[in-house]
Amino acid sequence: MIEPVNTRLGLDGKIALVTSGTHGLGLAIASKLCDNGAHVILTTTDDDVDIERAKIVLAGKPGSVTVTQLNIHDEHSVRLLFDRVKEERGRLDIFVHHAVSPDLTPLLNIVEPLAKVFVDGGRVVIAGYTVTPVHGVIRTLALEMAWYRVAVNAVVTTVVDNGPMNIDPDLVDRLAIKSPSGRVTLPGDIANAVALLCTDEAAWVQGQVITVDGGLELLERWGETR
Repeated sequence: MIEPVNTRLGLDGKIALVTSGTHGLGLAIASKLCDNGAHVILTTTDDDVDIERAKIVLAGKPGSVTVTQLNIHDEHSVRLLFDRVKEERGRLDIFVHHAVSPDLTPLLNIVEPLAKVFVDGGRVVIAGYTVTPVHGVIRTLALEMAWYRVAVNAVVTTVVDNGPMNIDPDLVDRLAIKSPSGRVTLPGDIANAVALLCTDEAAWVQGQVITVDGGLELLERWGETR
């Protein structure tokens, strides 16, 4: 009998924290990590209307999920959350910052508590759009966190096709026609790249900003190909 192929990414039992993880790219990333057996802690705000929907999306997956409130701009609250994660879960393995704001300076203020919540190395990934100024932050975080065997990278894209939730459907359609790959990036494409960066095999990828757009950015660099 042919044994079924294990398509997991080796994330079973990992403890992951995804900021703003109840919607958009954050939810797609949380879903991918749960699909691969991770326990995902979603951070949200007290006025978040997407919590119940997120719980439904993530229900029944191999991994598990908990939801907690967090203001990433409140350093004290971040420290308390990290302390609680370490007390309740023993450590953190993956920290994904869903960049809903272009202001990434809060991440630079939590290097020390973030490093301490990782026990045996880990991953930090920033996920957002190309307009988010990630390069400087990634370089700083990567240099600081490398001492703790934590790899820091970013995954960005130009535009995402959110289906019925698209703000400008015409723009998405035009970009899909232009794209070398024939479509616009889906939230799942970003989630796949983030999950790959969280695997053991990606441990030596450090300080990189990876653009996931099916080659759309190539048109801006070298012009039309067809």
